[in-house]
Amino acid sequence: MTVRVDLIDGGSVIEIRASGQATRREAGWATERARELSQDQAVRAILADCRDAERQNSAKLSAEIIENFVYALERPLPTAYIIPQVWDDTYQASVRNEINELPEQARFFTDRDEALSWLAVAQTA
Repeated sequence: MTVRVDLIDGGSVIEIRASGQATRREAGWATERARELSQDQAVRAILADCRDAERQNSAKLSAEIIENFVYALERPLPTAYIIPQVWDDTYQASVRNEINELPEQARFFTDRDEALSWLAVAQTA
């Protein structure tokens, strides 16, 4: 898996781009890097673009990776998670069922433009 963590939108959005098979180690590294960057008050949102990531062996593992990321942040930030293209409706529903409670500031998307539009509004709320 390849994971990149960068600042976009003038440094106000942390972008995580993932492709291939996610491992806990790589997801942990991305989470820690995002947590570090989010300490800068100029950062106002997070975009996790996982469109090119492969499906995990279980929905439970996918949910665990998402939950660990969202709850690792030291301050609540609007977070848009673009689900992998390979997730069918059944797998997506299974992941959502495995997540105990998704914070109000986090949303799932299938489209990058829609996610960015939501983040633009959420940052100003």
